[in-house]
Amino acid sequence: MNISAIIVAAGSGKRFGSKKQFEYIGHRRIFEITLSKFLGINQLKNIVIVLPKDNIKNIIKNLKFPENVKIVSGGKTRQHSVFNGLSALPLNTDIVIIHDGVRPFISKEIISESISAAKKCGAAIVAVPVKDTVKIVKNEYIISTPERRNIFLAQTPQTFKYSIIMQAYKKAFKNNYFSTDDSALVEKLGRKVRIVLGEYKNIKITTKDDIKNL
Repeated sequence: MNISAIIVAAGSGKRFGSKKQFEYIGHRRIFEITLSKFLGINQLKNIVIVLPKDNIKNIIKNLKFPENVKIVSGGKTRQHSVFNGLSALPLNTDIVIIHDGVRPFISKEIISESISAAKKCGAAIVAVPVKDTVKIVKNEYIISTPERRNIFLAQTPQTFKYSIIMQAYKKAFKNNYFSTDDSALVEKLGRKVRIVLGEYKNIKITTKDDIKNL
């Protein structure tokens, strides 16, 4: 089975104040730490890293990647960037893992579990239950308090059969529908998406506070 991964690291980092995927944790940049987790998954035949178009040459000039790693340019939105990554994969790809380049603390065990779930169900995402009570608010007033046990925080990786996620992306572009969540596009197809229980440490680095105390 041809299993591949896309690491999306093409963001502008507006909330962070710089392109956070290139910040260092210790002696390695964040996207390199993330990549190392996927390089340790023997099932993967191809890995595509999506980087900002204006940074690619400077970033990769001193780096050496294995032969199965390919670098592609990002687009104007995350959705465009992921689609660029999908389009760079071989057509005989069976399963594709999509992961945020700024989630460097993902475990190899969770990656493997997401692959297994996608093989069985066609679509699976990693998510964790919310810890706090959630309030739905409109015009500064609470309008409802949903049942907490039914609410999960979506993470990545999000893993799909290649044919399903490509269909979802093409339909989204055709209908001018955009989302920052891959599974939302698959849900638009009317397909069920399975939850793989994730880990709270699998944070998405968004602000400098997220790495200040690491």
